[in-house]
Amino acid sequence: MKRTIFIWIALLSLLSGPLAFTQSGEKPGAASNPPSTKQENSPSAPKDQAAAQQFFLVLLTRPANPPQLSKEAGEKLQEEHMANIRKLHSEGKLVVAGPFMDNGTLRGIFVMKAGSLEQAQEWANSDPAVKAGRMAVEVHGPWRIHADAIHETTTPNTLEKYALLLAHQGESWDPKSPAFQDVVNKHVPYLKSLIDQGKLAVAGPFLDGGELKGVFIYSVPIEEAMKLENEDPMVKAGNFKIEGHPWATAKGVLTPGQPLQ
Repeated sequence: MKRTIFIWIALLSLLSGPLAFTQSGEKPGAASNPPSTKQENSPSAPKDQAAAQQFFLVLLTRPANPPQLSKEAGEKLQEEHMANIRKLHSEGKLVVAGPFMDNGTLRGIFVMKAGSLEQAQEWANSDPAVKAGRMAVEVHGPWRIHADAIHETTTPNTLEKYALLLAHQGESWDPKSPAFQDVVNKHVPYLKSLIDQGKLAVAGPFLDGGELKGVFIYSVPIEEAMKLENEDPMVKAGNFKIEGHPWATAKGVLTPGQPLQ
């Protein structure tokens, strides 16, 4: 399958969603839906089918005071956690999962394909580690990425490393400002250049109006990703505040990342 990478711009995400590019340099298309979903999103298609194409990003976090478990109980809970991930994936609900690699409060992410935020929240809450109070979840979305940005993998037990950058609302965030549009017009070609270089894997905005505006996933090491993103016109203008973490997912799910050593 052709690896398609999707970028977004903050202002236009409020109106129409992301632009699409391919690694081969294909120009943005007029439609934001892949061929496989055009029929689902047509006026005659059931509304629940179109809604099911929505993606939601779940941040798995470590609570302040998680219950303490014995080694045996912790290992059993981890097995149940992994079994639930496999179950949700087999049901077509979970399309991406992976841990953060810096052992901080953020433990990992799920990307759910669901009909609503509430449905994604329900599925995330089904995780045994969440039920046991060892993890908490934050659900953001819809996350406007194109379905073709995510692939099935034949190597689910082999991880590759990425840099996952959270774009928080900056002090200068003001989509109604004329200056904001000027920055957006510089932001787009900058991201396009990173895609052309094979450094930016996937990015998209959240459409829930929250403080977390979106996520960038880079294929390069975290230090390089942070340097590149700090040159993003949206960051330099103070519209985004970037929080970066090393992260991993199964090889083949996204455009190639770094080998996990």
